[in-house]
Amino acid sequence: MTGEPTVRNWRQVTPYVDHESAIIWPIFRGRGHEGVPPEAAALLDMVGFTIHRMQGGRSGDYHEHEDKEQVYYFTEGRGRMKLDGKFYDVREGDAVHIPPRVKHQLINDSDDWITHLLVTAPVRV
Repeated sequence: MTGEPTVRNWRQVTPYVDHESAIIWPIFRGRGHEGVPPEAAALLDMVGFTIHRMQGGRSGDYHEHEDKEQVYYFTEGRGRMKLDGKFYDVREGDAVHIPPRVKHQLINDSDDWITHLLVTAPVRV
């Protein structure tokens, strides 16, 4: 099955807050994602492609995904990621791959905003 090409600007998307303090713009979601219009549910075999922003001094929740892998690509700012109890410094230009069942948390320990693109895909476990 193939789909039609889709061009979408993040400004066309209504953001929401999740993971305690991240502002999220869900640019694309996977087909069949509940409550998502067809133009936003363009992904054939991925869960989502989103932009996340977090203001300085905030952190998200420490969580894991049973059947999804993620890639965080940082486009602005710096902070730390907690990955299965270990801490890693992250900054603009860094990419972090998170396999299924790895607990993770973004911590913005700076005074500035941190922004990352998040790609989420299903993993058949």
